[in-house]
Amino acid sequence: MRVLVTGASGQLAHAIRLVWTDHELILPEESVLDLSKEEAIHSVVSSVRPDVVVNCGAFTQVDRCESEPELAQKINATAVGWLAEACEAQKSMLIQISTDYVFDGTGTRPYREDDPTNPVSVYGRTKLEGERQAARCTRHLIARTSWLYDAWGKNFLNTMLNAAAQGRALRVVDDQRGAPTTCRALARQLKVAAEQGWQGLVHTTCAGETTWHGFAKAIFEGKGITADLRPCTTADYPTPARRPAYSVLDGAHRRALGPDLMPDWRDALQDVIDHPDPV
Repeated sequence: MRVLVTGASGQLAHAIRLVWTDHELILPEESVLDLSKEEAIHSVVSSVRPDVVVNCGAFTQVDRCESEPELAQKINATAVGWLAEACEAQKSMLIQISTDYVFDGTGTRPYREDDPTNPVSVYGRTKLEGERQAARCTRHLIARTSWLYDAWGKNFLNTMLNAAAQGRALRVVDDQRGAPTTCRALARQLKVAAEQGWQGLVHTTCAGETTWHGFAKAIFEGKGITADLRPCTTADYPTPARRPAYSVLDGAHRRALGPDLMPDWRDALQDVIDHPDPV
């Protein structure tokens, strides 16, 4: 397959670069495939003529989205519509990466794909609109994921390790529950999904659940690091954007589609610790 990937500098695009080695990958620099410019999107897609477009590009700075809602709307929603139009013209498949933030977090069991959405932040609202825009493409897959990280890039894992190395006291929220998901696991699952022609909406997170504090604790235990780590509540550290208190995603639909390549989050974390470079 000929695969065009947006957001080439991001951590998920890097994982795709490592994992999708038996396909022809095109990862233009973001100055070339600029998601803020409709003309750039149509030009690149029409010239590449991809079989699949994986949209890893997004405005993911959740708090900054609150102060820059127009930019969040443009990148996370409007640009997805442009991609959908460009993919439709080329009969390409569009894989749109979405988020657990489309839910309000008031649930008490893992969210299924058909559960009502109710985002409580600009980021969540614009990503939900991005899902709707992606669905305009006949051949589309919307993959909701959560708490993405890996050995590379800017993410919770590396933030915790850097803070611990500096000897900083860490207070991490213990009342938000979700599923930490590695980019490499998601990239493997998306590869199979593209090869087998999955379509529609699917939840693609690692199995199990924890809190941010539980995730941090597991990171330090896995690395053999003693850190000054203590739990706190969301109320202790208010942020501009509301976070869902519970955003675990149910994987039953993914398992029915099969094969399910998303490991338990603890096993995925250990893989990152043991093999920082998965190649």
